[in-house]
Amino acid sequence: MKIGVVGTFVRDRIIFLQGQKSQSIGGLFFTVSYLANLLGPEDEVMPVCFVGEDFYEIVVEQLSQYSNVSIGGLTRLPRKNTMVQLTYTGMQERDEVTTEPMPPLTIEQLSLVGEADAVIVNLVTGTDVELADLRALREMSEATLYLDFHSRALAISKAGKRFYRYPPDWQEWVNLVDILQMNEMEAATLSGCHDGLSEAKLADFCRELVATGPSICHVTLGEKGSALVCRAQGSIKVRRFPAIEVPVVKDVIGCGDSFQAAFVSKYLSGSDVVTATEFAHKIASANCTFAGSTGIAEIKTLVAKIDS
Repeated sequence: MKIGVVGTFVRDRIIFLQGQKSQSIGGLFFTVSYLANLLGPEDEVMPVCFVGEDFYEIVVEQLSQYSNVSIGGLTRLPRKNTMVQLTYTGMQERDEVTTEPMPPLTIEQLSLVGEADAVIVNLVTGTDVELADLRALREMSEATLYLDFHSRALAISKAGKRFYRYPPDWQEWVNLVDILQMNEMEAATLSGCHDGLSEAKLADFCRELVATGPSICHVTLGEKGSALVCRAQGSIKVRRFPAIEVPVVKDVIGCGDSFQAAFVSKYLSGSDVVTATEFAHKIASANCTFAGSTGIAEIKTLVAKIDS
């Protein structure tokens, strides 16, 4: 199995609610490293991204611990890499300030994963790839396309602070992919309900999405779990999944990334959509028990503790 992962590696500076500070490699690293740990040695994970020259060796060193990760899709650029400071204002709420995003990837880079079994497009900065190039990938590839809408629903102020805004071309993006992932705020933003969606309105909104676009839609809801809407055999089904309680929660950075990696690894291995979603919940819950990306290598042990 070959899985391509498109997006951006970032330097994460994390300021926790209690004031402690931490630094770790973030962004695309979560998805790639989770896939590497969940897939077998015979599988291949290929990240496709631009990396700043000040960060390239760090990224390569971190990825070199995984024999099933290929670095052939990394392109080194003569500029500083994107850095994000995440300041927690609540258990799950945080402010994000970013430096300049890396330039968008082109179809030349994306073609490296054109023959993959699946391609996860994680819009870490929101400008990781342009719509025309995603469309070109869709036209040239039979891969299952998984889109995490993520920062495409965010704009950046002059001071670098991210804030939610309605992207008028969002339907063009989601109609190109097979599987869509959003969080609750992203779904509310795309629907035009910036103050939030009721459970009924969320279900209706996602039904409309999968009726003409992706056949599977995940909406992650933090401590409330997630919603799954999928189209199969002419009908659309909605299912809610409760969150899994974990003993210690240090931060929620990477939960969405771990969710997508777990779902794709399980779903492409032959599991049905419900089983794959349940597995994704276990992995995302385990992600909450350590800071940043520091505990990913122990993910199987952490999941075993949750199961027990």
